[in-house]
Parts: sequence; structure tokens; C-alpha cells
Amino acid sequence: MKGNKALLLLVTALVAGGLIILYFHYFGKEHEGKPAFQQEKKSEAPGLGEVPAQEGPTAAAPQEGLEEVLGKKGTEVQPLTREDECQRIEKDITEFFAYLEKKDYIRELELGENLFIHFRNLIDSLSSHPPIPAGEGFNYDIMIQNIYHLYRTLGIKDLKLVKAIIEHEADALEVNLSIFYRWLLSGDTCGRREGLPPPLEISYRYAGYFINSIGGRAYLFRRETRLRLLLTYYSILVIHEADKRKQNSFGIDISPYLEPLAVEIENYHLLYFRREYAGRLIDLKNYYLKRGRAS
Repeated sequence: MKGNKALLLLVTALVAGGLIILYFHYFGKEHEGKPAFQQEKKSEAPGLGEVPAQEGPTAAAPQEGLEEVLGKKGTEVQPLTREDECQRIEKDITEFFAYLEKKDYIRELELGENLFIHFRNLIDSLSSHPPIPAGEGFNYDIMIQNIYHLYRTLGIKDLKLVKAIIEHEADALEVNLSIFYRWLLSGDTCGRREGLPPPLEISYRYAGYFINSIGGRAYLFRRETRLRLLLTYYSILVIHEADKRKQNSFGIDISPYLEPLAVEIENYHLLYFRREYAGRLIDLKNYYLKRGRAS
């Protein structure tokens, strides 16, 4: 009897000791030396400005690009003067084309003229024959024109040029598109030289073409995801700017696109500044909601 009790106590002691060792071996090291607020907590549902953890690559936002995308430094207190901002936009565009001129893939296209002059002629062609970004449901001819618009307006050399720049400068796509967006909207405040940048009406019609026409949307969905999201985002900003200036002549409503695009962008981890884009889109959503209630 005494032998059975001794054996039972021995087994109990061994089990208890094993549990203690197991606990400290697997759990003690994880929280060792950490106060309670630093210890791992269960994950909660992410808010709008947070991206849920996913497997796979994630693009971390470089601070040097943040300045170009947001238009100012994160720590900047006072905004730039209009003159300083205009000089900066002009400098950015000039340096961009000077940079491209040195690239072998640009030389191989044999444009036969200075790259900026070629770009100016390309803008002239697009401005001379802008698309009609509304009315496809009432006029079949408008739909057909929009489907073939870019291919009829631009030559094969222009299409190859745009494609080559997008492919070879993919790493700087976000910054470059931000520079061009600010340049496109700078005409009224900074003036125009030789018709550049084009009037807001032209930028608005192409933005509406990408957002509101079958041909424009089909063109975007044939592009890779990052480019599609960015072009859609900046098209929305251009239409919003036209709307603020009472120049939304085709009455394009961007409000249905804002939240779905914000969600898609926020969860696309190969965009450096996805949180900034998503936040801006939600701000626009709230702006139009308030305006709708007030009207």
C-alpha cells in the first residue's frame, strides 16, 4: 500500500515538473523581460489607415518619394509660395525629360527630335481630338469612337514610347505620376508656355474617358494592376478638381468609385503610398456625402 502511494506521488511529481519545464521553455522566452503592454496581443480588425497583415512582398514607403507624392515635406510647417511651387514643378518636369534623354531605350526608338518637343507634339495631338467621356448609352457612335480613341489619335511610335517609359521607369512610377498630375493642374496658377500644360478641360475629358467610358476602362484593365490603380486614382482627382472649379461639364459622378478604389488600393501592397491614396479617397467620399446632405 505504501509502495503504491510512493509510486503515485513520484508520477505526479514527474508530470508537474514536466508541465513547469514545458511552460517556461515554450512560453517563458517569448515574454521574457517584456512588460505587459509589449507582450503579444491578439490581432484586431484593421482600421482604414492600417493594412491587414498578409504574406508576400510589401512595398515600404520611401521618405524621399513622400515629398513628391504629397506635394510637400512631411515636416514642412509653412506651405511654399505660388512662385516657389511653380518653379519646383517646372524643375521636376525639366529634370525628368533630361533624365530620359540619356536612356538607351529612348535612343533606340529613334524619335528624330528632342524628347520634350516630341512630348509637346503628343499633347497637341491628344488635345486636338479629345474623347467624349459621357453619353455612350445614348449614342453608339460615341462608344465606338472611345474604344479606338487612343489608337487612332496616337501613332505606333507614340504608343511604343509611352509603353517603354512605363516599363523601364516602373520603380519610380508613383513619384513620376504625381509630378505629372501637379504639372497638369498648374496651368491656371503658373501660366502656360506654348500651350503646355493643356487646359483643365482637356485633362478632365481624358480623366472622364478612363473613369466613365467603356473604351477607357477597357484600356486600364489591360494594364498591370499598379498602373491601373494609379491612373484611376489621378483621374478621380482631376475630375474632382474640375468639379470644384464648376467645370464638370459632363456631370461625371465620381462618388461611387471612391470607397471601392480606396479598399483596393489599401490592400495592394506594391504601392508605396497606398495609405495616403486611400485616405485621400475617403476624404473625398466624406466631402461628397456632406455636399449631398447640404443640397
